[in-house]
Amino acid sequence: MDFCGLADSFARLADPTAKCKHCGSASWVRQDLCMNCLLHSGLADDEGEVDSLDALLGEVQMRDTDWRLGNYLMLEEIGRGGMGVIYRARQKHSKRIVAVKRVLNYHADSQETLARFRREAEAAASLDHPNILPIYEVGVNDGLPFFSMKFASGGSLLQFARAIRGEPRECVALMAKVARAVAYAHTQGILHRDLKPGNVLLDSRGEPLVSDFGLAKWLDTTSNLTRTLTIFGTPGYIAPEQIRGRGEELAPTADIYSLGAILFDLLAARPPFLGDHALAVIKQAEEETAPKLRSLAPKLDRDLETICARCLERDPKARYQSASDLARDLELWLEGRPIVARPVLWPTQLWRWFQRNPKLAGSIAACLVLAGVALTWEIQNRQLGATVREHALATNSVALLPFLNLDTGETNEDLEATLANKLRTSLADVGPVTVSTLDSDDLWLAGTGNQQDIKEASQKSRARLLLTGTTRTQNGKQRISLRLISAESGRMVWKKRIEIPAGSGLPASATNELSSAAHTSFSPDDSKSNGDKDPAMRNHAARDFVISSRQLMLRMTVGDFDRALQCLRRALELEPRSALAHAYFAIAAAGRTHFQPDPVLLAQAEEEARKAVALNPDSATSCRALAGVFYQEQRLSQALEEEFNAIEAEGAEERGASLIGDILIRLGHPARAISWFRMAKHWATLPGDTDASIGDCWALLCDDQRAEDAYHRSMELRPELADGWSGLSHLRLLQGDFSAARAVFSENIARFKSYNDSNHDPDILNAEIAFYSRNYPEAERLYSEMAQKQYTPQEPLFGAVGCRSALGRLKQVSGDAKGGDEILLKELERLTSRTLLEEGPAGFYEQAAIEASLGKTDAALKSLNGAIKNGWLDARSMQLDPRFDKIANLPGFKSCVAAIRARLNEIKRPPLPNQ
Repeated sequence: MDFCGLADSFARLADPTAKCKHCGSASWVRQDLCMNCLLHSGLADDEGEVDSLDALLGEVQMRDTDWRLGNYLMLEEIGRGGMGVIYRARQKHSKRIVAVKRVLNYHADSQETLARFRREAEAAASLDHPNILPIYEVGVNDGLPFFSMKFASGGSLLQFARAIRGEPRECVALMAKVARAVAYAHTQGILHRDLKPGNVLLDSRGEPLVSDFGLAKWLDTTSNLTRTLTIFGTPGYIAPEQIRGRGEELAPTADIYSLGAILFDLLAARPPFLGDHALAVIKQAEEETAPKLRSLAPKLDRDLETICARCLERDPKARYQSASDLARDLELWLEGRPIVARPVLWPTQLWRWFQRNPKLAGSIAACLVLAGVALTWEIQNRQLGATVREHALATNSVALLPFLNLDTGETNEDLEATLANKLRTSLADVGPVTVSTLDSDDLWLAGTGNQQDIKEASQKSRARLLLTGTTRTQNGKQRISLRLISAESGRMVWKKRIEIPAGSGLPASATNELSSAAHTSFSPDDSKSNGDKDPAMRNHAARDFVISSRQLMLRMTVGDFDRALQCLRRALELEPRSALAHAYFAIAAAGRTHFQPDPVLLAQAEEEARKAVALNPDSATSCRALAGVFYQEQRLSQALEEEFNAIEAEGAEERGASLIGDILIRLGHPARAISWFRMAKHWATLPGDTDASIGDCWALLCDDQRAEDAYHRSMELRPELADGWSGLSHLRLLQGDFSAARAVFSENIARFKSYNDSNHDPDILNAEIAFYSRNYPEAERLYSEMAQKQYTPQEPLFGAVGCRSALGRLKQVSGDAKGGDEILLKELERLTSRTLLEEGPAGFYEQAAIEASLGKTDAALKSLNGAIKNGWLDARSMQLDPRFDKIANLPGFKSCVAAIRARLNEIKRPPLPNQ
């Protein structure tokens, strides 16, 4: 192509004073780029992604940081397709980061494209579901339609799939939410028709959001546009009937096929069909049966293979008939319960093959006589195998899982062995009984309530019943909880709590009761479920409100907590005696006060939690709700007790283990906390959730290398959260490397604030960096800004530096001794009354720092010794804290530092997981 000749024809229209910085010729596009250079850069590479002049000009335009579209400032292009382009943008008035989609310029004259674009906006805007990407505004600019939507900072499932492949539970949990969202769209009369990994986005918390309704079809309407778009979609993910182009005949089962293809892709690391080009993939999907999941991933569960196969049936009538049915089976699998779907039997598969190949039916009929003999032999073998399996299942067998010592967070092997011997003796009268112990290096198997772990333990032990539980010391007595679980159904069939004098053996009455429960559970009907016992879960209207509140709480924002509380008030109006609804109300109210302190709401949360415990004292959810309230009130020992009660009732799980770890850190036991965080990490839905907390424990134990490794892992797996990089910045601060601490903070804060502008925790760290590095003017500015925002966290973070006490000390340093003393005295009065009510060392440490700033040397050393006695281990913060400058050189202060270091040397460090 003659680029120069084409460029010269454009140059005649250019400003003769504007010169191109590359070749010096007149510029028609902008002052630093002429048309010749533009065409060379855009068309020199035939492999390039820019396929039109309009798109190339759009890229140049994007370099202008002031380019606006209506009420939005375009920040960067984040996606482009055949119809439109998507930008990350900032809304002018609210400053909110959003995504804006508009039609490409060269589609301005295409009525079909404009109609399809408007159809996408109408379809998405009509849907209101937590897992469907919300539309904020629809408008027109320069004659071209656009709409704004939520900015999904986690990217698409296409990129996120690499992080969760090899983790079937995470894949299934995510797809269950997507299926629920698609089921909701179907109830609103909308069929998506282009579900694929690229159209499933993720927000900053890893929650999936279904997007791109460009091919959506209203189920009760038919239009020329619908018929025109029937063959569109993404090869490998669209249903065979959609390939054949019968758009008016499409039903929700078409979307179910796509959901199955996405799930297959996540679990097998490839789509169901592969080919050299799109037509080859389409032909396979239309003519061939999808491969079995376990032929590509043999280690996966057979139920998952069944679910995928049911979704990918070529006959729409053979698939799940609703996305709700698919979501229900996925949730049943997550709970370790039997799924509804069953594998398609071979006679059905054979009949379908005959229907697809009628010409071969006559030939095959001639072979049926011979096949009958083989079939009879096969049936007899299957019957014999079923008889053997039933006999093996009926065998009286019990396997003991490790017992969990709640005091240490470790296993209690002695109790396991003692119980096994007594159970063998007690069950001898029943007949042939097998009692075995399951040795395992996995700590989370001890006292577990996780259905997947129970299922794996049952497969390993091949026992009919599993016995597990916990032990701890309480009021000078040993408290043992026993739980007997059906290996077939995962249902708890018997439980009991026993208190015995420390050192004494298990009483014979308890052993006899356990033996009787085991004997009864050997009957064939032990797997029958009693169903949901809570009234709200039996009432369909109340159940919907309870489930909606749970989904809203998972989003962890003040607005969503408010909406969750509204749902729960309606649920309680319908079922006032629902322990579950009362418990969820307490959890939502306590969660909201974590972000915005509200004593009245927190008191209401405690009232609701106590109602839940009174209605169902054996419910782990009720106990955990009360534990969460106590945690917010800083009644740490009571919170720990209620969480232990929950574990004794139903076993340990992710959220409870994580809360116990947080409590133990605040009580000064970071080494014990690590074991609980590792248990929570094993059960975590998203990888990386607890790594930063493990890093905090290692930092308190002065094992900086392990702390840094944990922080880096958190940053890699959860880059949208501040936990990893703020922990690393604080670690550099403790090491005395102030410039490195500031550099880590500066590198990450802008990106974090663009996603989480309501989270003020990094502001506290920023102020502490300035405070510890003696940059007093900057520290006073930052602490003053926090005071003006009235941001008062319930407890000081990062070395227990409170905002008010820091301002008091800064005023002293700046020369306003009287003003500083007034602030410090008021804070000391407030803190003295709270310290008597709260637990843990942080309050004593803060009190000591204020007393040291006021020159109360004896009182400061006494309070500091009280902090150390209650578990304070952070000697490095003490030595950096400017509030201790007046006593830092005194022998008493140095003795406190030496006492902490001596205690750190005595603490037993937990080994790494592979040790």
